[in-house]
Amino acid sequence: MRFDLIANFSPGETIPWPRVLEMILEQCTLAEQAGFTTAWFTEHHFAHNGYMNAPPNPIQLGTHVAAHCQKLRVGTAPIVLPDWHPLRVAEDAAMLDNMSQGRFDFGVAKGINERATIQFNKDADRRDNAKVMRLYQESLQIILKAWTQEAFTHKGEFYEFPVPGWQEKNRFFEPLDPRYHDADGEYKAMYVHPRPYQDPHPPVWLMSNAPPTFQLAGEQGWGVISMSSGVKQTLACWEPYREALEKSSGRKVKLGEGVGVCTAFYVGESMHEAEQTIRPCINAYYEFLGGSRPAGEWTKRGYLDIGEEMTAEDEAMDWFDFLNKRGIIVVGDAEFVAERFAEKQQTFGLDHLMLMQQYTGVPYSKILASWNRLFEHVIPKFGTQSIAQKRSNTNA
Repeated sequence: MRFDLIANFSPGETIPWPRVLEMILEQCTLAEQAGFTTAWFTEHHFAHNGYMNAPPNPIQLGTHVAAHCQKLRVGTAPIVLPDWHPLRVAEDAAMLDNMSQGRFDFGVAKGINERATIQFNKDADRRDNAKVMRLYQESLQIILKAWTQEAFTHKGEFYEFPVPGWQEKNRFFEPLDPRYHDADGEYKAMYVHPRPYQDPHPPVWLMSNAPPTFQLAGEQGWGVISMSSGVKQTLACWEPYREALEKSSGRKVKLGEGVGVCTAFYVGESMHEAEQTIRPCINAYYEFLGGSRPAGEWTKRGYLDIGEEMTAEDEAMDWFDFLNKRGIIVVGDAEFVAERFAEKQQTFGLDHLMLMQQYTGVPYSKILASWNRLFEHVIPKFGTQSIAQKRSNTNA
């Protein structure tokens, strides 16, 4: 099984960022030693209340971690493309790919409706979801073209490159290269540098729980990472992905290949300690999510599996019991966590877990102890050898 992580960044606490960076690097270093493949970094902004005190720039943080780790890959989970200028993303992500010598995974998403959405780009207002989806898709198209075209041009709904009207007057560029300039000096195509280290570009990952996105990713040969959900709901995404990937690649594809699942976990010293530690923050976090969605899609009913009905027992449960019962979160002692991971692997072929512990109010010492129990007592049961280790062994 491939194990990845999103390092804890102390949501809910406005602690000094030098300390946050120390903690993130400590977790990533331990994960590298345990054979994890990729450390992924999220993107959130304007945390005046500290609640989502996450890194605002996943490319920048990935560069920091890649510089300190020798084997661990780094990834963006995600870059929220509508909030970025696509050419900046192309340049910065390619620079990270070169600085890490190809240890970079390029994860992107449209993003959800929150206060950050229109602060960077008025066209990125998620209240017009259809428009933002078009912006997101065009931005990704631009980035991939910029990485792969020697003379890059683009004209779409939101962007045109090169911007018309620039005429080169600098004699240093003479004689003008006809690939990039008309005879009168009009700038007609661009060269975007640096080129990515990986050929033709870093692996692309879409972040989604929607079957159409999985199908699109399969058609393009991209990966997909989703949030943990029920077995039937997961397979409803994975089956069209496998079919599309088989068709686009012309080969047989194993169910579960190319997809990963992001799962909140905690390995306690006992079942009692794990539940006592995590129950309050899970209940608070999912109440927060439910309140942020007036349509109710993030209430308990939104987490039911396909064909599943809400029971009286479900209604009476708090969020922690409701989610842990279904394996949407995995919280318990080491034996319980290992059994749940093995069950997912055997039931529907899950072979790529992205693990996170973003729990408000849990002391970092407990977060670190949970990681260490995972590394010592759970990971060895799966006999994992990560992509990072395989690359290292090949280069030795």
